[in-house]
This record gives sequence, C-alpha cells and structure tokens, in this order.
Amino acid sequence: MFKDNPDFYPTPTQLIRKMTSRIEWKHINSVLEPSAGKGNLVEAIYTQFKNTKNYRRNSKYDVDTIEQDENLQHILRGKDYRVIADDFLTFNTYKKYDLIFMNPPFSSGVKHLLKAIELIEKQQRPGQIVCVLNAETLKNPYSNDRKFLIRKLEEINAEVEYIQNAFSNSERSTEVETALIYISIEKQEYSSVLIEDLKKDESHRINEDYKATQLVNADFIKGIVEQFNYEIKAGLKLINEYNSLKPFMLHSFNDDSTPILKLQIDKNKEENDIENAYIKQIRAKYWNTLFNNDQFMGLFTSNLKQKYLQHVEELKDYDFSLFNIYTLRIQMSKEMTQGVEDTILNLFEEFSHKHYYDESSKNVHLYNGWKTNKSYKINKKVIIPLNVYSWLDGRYNPTDYKVLEKLKDIEKVFNYLDNGLTEDINIDEALKLAEHYGETKKIELKYYYVTFYKKGTCHIEFKDEEILKKFNIFGSQKKNWLPPSYGKVKYQDMTTEEKDVINDFEGEQSYNNTIKNISYYVIVPSKILILTS
Repeated sequence: MFKDNPDFYPTPTQLIRKMTSRIEWKHINSVLEPSAGKGNLVEAIYTQFKNTKNYRRNSKYDVDTIEQDENLQHILRGKDYRVIADDFLTFNTYKKYDLIFMNPPFSSGVKHLLKAIELIEKQQRPGQIVCVLNAETLKNPYSNDRKFLIRKLEEINAEVEYIQNAFSNSERSTEVETALIYISIEKQEYSSVLIEDLKKDESHRINEDYKATQLVNADFIKGIVEQFNYEIKAGLKLINEYNSLKPFMLHSFNDDSTPILKLQIDKNKEENDIENAYIKQIRAKYWNTLFNNDQFMGLFTSNLKQKYLQHVEELKDYDFSLFNIYTLRIQMSKEMTQGVEDTILNLFEEFSHKHYYDESSKNVHLYNGWKTNKSYKINKKVIIPLNVYSWLDGRYNPTDYKVLEKLKDIEKVFNYLDNGLTEDINIDEALKLAEHYGETKKIELKYYYVTFYKKGTCHIEFKDEEILKKFNIFGSQKKNWLPPSYGKVKYQDMTTEEKDVINDFEGEQSYNNTIKNISYYVIVPSKILILTS
C-alpha cells in the first residue's frame, strides 16, 4: 500500500492525541476528514464524540470523508465510514462543517490547507481546522503558494506548533519535522441583498425563467443536478437573508428577545442547525425524484425500484452530485443482473397455474422435463388476476396505477429478452385511449394484446412466439427442466433420454432452429443490461 501511494503516511497515535486536544468536542456536530487514508483520524473523531455523549444526547454523529486511493476507499467503507468524494481539491459542497480535521498529502499540503480554509470561510459561520503539515512547507516558503499560505495563516491568527519526530514511530516512519496548525474562523458577516435593495428603493427580482417543477437541461442527469444546485442556493440564500433580518424582528428591544417571525424547517429534529437540515431534505427530495424517473430507472421493475427507494434515507447524507449519481448507478448495475434474472423467473412462475382457479390452468403446457414430470412452459395465451374496474362505482379504469405497474413490469421482463428488436408502443397512451373509448378487448401493447373482464381477470395473448419461446427456455433452464446439454449439443448427438425431453418441450425442428440462433434464444445474464441500456 505504501509503495503504490507515496503520500500515504498514517497519523500516529501520539500526534492524534495532540490534534484532538485542540478541539472542544461538545460544540462539534459536522466534521470533514478530507484525506482519510485508512481511517485513523476518523476513528479518533468518533472516539471523541462518544466521550462527549453526555453533552450530545440529541445529536447525530456526522462525519464525512474524502479519499483518492480506491483501495483506501474500500477500507473506509468496510469500516462503515461515509466516503463522499475522491478528490478534495476539486470538491465542492453546500454543507457546513464545524471542523475540518486533516493530515493531507505532504506533497500537496499547501493546496489542501488553502482549500480547507476556503471551505470554512465561504460557509459564513464559525468553523475550525486542525491540520498536520511538513514543517518545511512553512519554514522554506520558496513558492508563491507557500508565501500566500503563510500570509493567510497570519491574517486569520492561526496557531502553529512545530513537532520533532512526530512520525518516527508511526506505521510508516519519517524523520521530517511536523507543523501542527490550529485555525478558528469566526462567522463571516453576510450583507443582506434585501436590505441593500431597500436602501436603493428597488424590489428584489426573482429569476422568472426558473420553474421548480421543470428540468433546466435537456441532458437529464446534468439538468437535474443543476436544478438541485439552484434550489440549494436559493434556500441557503433565504436562510442567510432571514438571519440578517432577525435583529429587526425581535419581540422587544432586548438582545435576547426571540424574533416575531420564525424560519423553520419540517422534521428538523435530526440536525442542530437549519442549513444542514434543509440541505439533507433537498438531497432526499432529489434522490427520491431520481429513483422515480423513467430515464434513470427505465430498466427497473417496480420491486427493484422499491428496493432502491428504501435507500433514500441513507442517501440524504450524500450530495446530489454527478460523482455520487454515477457511483450509485455502477453499483446498481452490478446488483441488477441477479435482480433481472429473479424478475424473469418470478414472472415465469407467476404465469403458471399457481393462482389456483380453473381458467389459469390454461396458462401452461405440461411436459416431461429433465429428471421430473412436473414441468411446464407458458402458452401463447395467459390469464392473470387483474381488476380494471373500480370497486366503488364499477367504472372501467385500465390506467389505474396498480394495473399500469403490473403491465409495465411484464413489458420490462420482455424488454430484457428482446434485444431491442420490437417496435415500441407507449403503454400509457394505449391504455388511455382504451379507457376513453371503453375498449376492453384485444388492446395492442408492445409484446402482447390484453383483454379485460369484469370478473377481475386479464387475458394476455403474446404477439411474437419467438420471444415467448426465449422466455420459456430461460425459465425451464433455471428450473433445471431442460437437459444440461440444451443449446450446446446438436439434436442428432443427444442421448435418447435427452431427445425425449426436447420432443416434449418443443420438437426436433424447433430445437434445430434454436441451435442455429443460439445467441438469441439462450440468455447470458451479464449481457442483459448491455443490450437494454
């Protein structure tokens, strides 16, 4: 690990104790560790929080980490630490931090510390920085960056302690002299735009082009991130304006008086400040919107979508950024292959006569499968329970949410199997037209026709028997009802026992067609997402 990462110097325990001793932890809520390594400083932060738990009964531990090395990222996540970005120098956030606690790479320590100072200063509220640097950085200011840092440290009254041999007994030793820097930045004054406008006797103008319900860019992902940024800025601007105006809205002329007009946020119990509570709720709103958007979740059936919607509560701790969206999408794609297999097989099983009413027995053709006589394949016509009539007034309602979700889930299963060969038919528009004209029989959708009956059933008739065959091959193979040699051996080379199963399943001619076009009929699950994305 050291060889591949020459800047990785884990912080030794004795130095960590010095660093933590500079902080009054009972006043700290949100912390950033921007060069987290394998988590030595993060562990110390959590230890300090636990030691001050008597002061923090209603507070939630809130620690973010950044780490560029992918191997170290895995270690951090394995310890259940929150990794929010991979490069501190390009990192931007609207979140407010009470403390930045850091041991940056010695080779770029100047830039990292200047970045930390910039983050704390622009948040316009008090913040602290504790940083370890190579002492040579301050003692030998040969570059413009070093000279600027020294002037900046003097300007903000930073405290510097030089320590000899701080890393001599560490996990990776070095004899360099160390500078321990402590910075406390006071709240920055916010000049109210509203007050300035009132002085000029002009009204504050709102951008009329912005619509809270619309995207601001044709590229969906980029557009929704831009809108998130706009909304965060607008909310934080309002909070800052309110804080500037509070002195003019007190109940009395007593400085301790409460304001007549209060700014508050819904469900503000988990955060100690309104700004981070607002940011978290806006994050949750956008993550939730993303998971409900067909452009992002188009491949996902309702059960897979529901799985990810359950993670919105966790994701509000992560900025709604391109980095985090694409990181999540990669993770989802890896998990989705198994999810797609399960979804196809679940529909295969659902189309069987498991509903236990007389009509559903017509759904399947029974055949003697491999090592079993309890095998089946799905027929061209299938009957499922699906009520499109309102139980209140009996009104025909094929666009009911539950009806649409069910039919869309069936369509998505066949999308996985189709390789993009079938011309699309908009299911929403087709069912809207059917509802408008009262059409209940043989409504054409992408892969099948549907007919609805008042007794609460839906008849599905597949349009393409080849894709239905592919569906049956997949289900039968997963059930181990077809010989292991299926699709790998020519019919004439099969054993008598294998031929008997093939004859009962589809016949010699159909199997020969399968062999000729094996790449279409036999699915490689890992390729499903590539074909449908």
